[in-house]
Amino acid sequence: MKFLVSAMLVLAGCASWHWEKRGVSAADYELDEKYCKLQAYSGTEGLVTKASVRRMHECLENKGWSKVAN
Repeated sequence: MKFLVSAMLVLAGCASWHWEKRGVSAADYELDEKYCKLQAYSGTEGLVTKASVRRMHECLENKGWSKVAN
């Protein structure tokens, strides 16, 4: 039960913002997200860390994406 509550809090926290870029489609986001994930997580052997997530977010920001509150 404790795990379920923790998981729900994490998922709720993830839903408080999204990535946005004017003039592009959802397909454009999917391409950029895939590229950035490959860049950020390459060589991590599937391990996701705070540092790799930051690298992924920086990559998206460098491609013109912004975090926007829901």
